[in-house]
Amino acid sequence: MAELKTQNEKSLMVLLLVALIPFYLAVAFLYKDDLVRLVSSHTWQAFAGLAAIGVGPFVCLQVILRLIVNNVSSQWKERLAHLRWHHPLPGGRAHKLIQGDSRIDIASLPPKIQALLSESMTPRERNAYWYAHIYRPIRETPAVSNTHRRYLLYREASAGAFIVFWIIALSDLVSRVVYNLPLMTFPAYLATASYVLLLIGAATEAGNRMVTGAIANYTNLQFQGDAL
Repeated sequence: MAELKTQNEKSLMVLLLVALIPFYLAVAFLYKDDLVRLVSSHTWQAFAGLAAIGVGPFVCLQVILRLIVNNVSSQWKERLAHLRWHHPLPGGRAHKLIQGDSRIDIASLPPKIQALLSESMTPRERNAYWYAHIYRPIRETPAVSNTHRRYLLYREASAGAFIVFWIIALSDLVSRVVYNLPLMTFPAYLATASYVLLLIGAATEAGNRMVTGAIANYTNLQFQGDAL
């Protein structure tokens, strides 16, 4: 998993940078005249100010990136990615997810996968079973590995964008109260919140796809082994 996260670092930074676009647009809209005067002054203070405006949030993103990758627990990221407080891991819902996947024929499932359909399993037990008996044997399969990598990317991105949203909101609140200077507009808040929800939706879809994809690939390998 560490290798997959490393592969995602550049893409993750791009996704987090997109979360800052509404903030920059809001600042440009609110203070366009001041920014024009600042650029027109051609002084070193002006360029220093512009550099701080541009580089400051980017440096914050580097800190946020390290924070979500190394310090935020997987459980909290899973809860956000699936909008579920209890048992958020998609493997716990494998028995429901496979019924909506056209690649999987419920009537001809191998015995190990049929065990996932047991209603006596708790979500925790079902996820552990899926991980140990279905996912692990085929995790190096390119299709499964790629889906897992994409899931981790969107899971981390949704957590990072969520943190970015609240940092921007807190900065805006402090700036309004202390300096009477707003940093965000309502459309900018709406755009940022919508982006966070899009990332959460992408993470949910990728997580569900990872579960059913592992089952489909495991089933195909079983059939190939039987044919041989």
